[in-house]
Amino acid sequence: MKKKLCALLALALALAVFAGCSPQDKTFTKDGISVTVNGDFKEASKSGHALYLESDYASVSAKKESFDSLDGMTADTELRDYTQSVVDNNELGETQIQTGGAYDYFTYDKKNGDTDYTYTAMTLKGKDAFYLITFQVKKDDYDSRKGDVESWMKSVKVCRLNRVAGRC
Repeated sequence: MKKKLCALLALALALAVFAGCSPQDKTFTKDGISVTVNGDFKEASKSGHALYLESDYASVSAKKESFDSLDGMTADTELRDYTQSVVDNNELGETQIQTGGAYDYFTYDKKNGDTDYTYTAMTLKGKDAFYLITFQVKKDDYDSRKGDVESWMKSVKVCRLNRVAGRC
């Protein structure tokens, strides 16, 4: 009986230790953009980005582009038109744009240096700007991280959105 009790206590202790090892979710907010990722991410800086996060296996970048700074785009421009302009300006060819409700998104592969990456980019429209949030994962790791990317996308909030979904 004592052996069983000791074995159960050892198992409970092991479970408690390993359960506490997973990184806790953390929300980063800057310039009206927030995204929730796990605790593996740290905030960094990247020129031209309102928010930039890095981990050993992924990065998240967010850009805010005011209507005034975009040639030919105004508050009346549809989100899909902005999304298509992002695809065209980055020469991504026949990229399939999908909708996630208050946002559009698309996925593409690109080589950066010697490493192949899979990018998932989402766009949102605010009252005074469009937002481009990009999630970058090594291509070899993408299948195992796809669920994480989808969760991170759903967590994005932008203050001053025109639509109900995604408010801060």
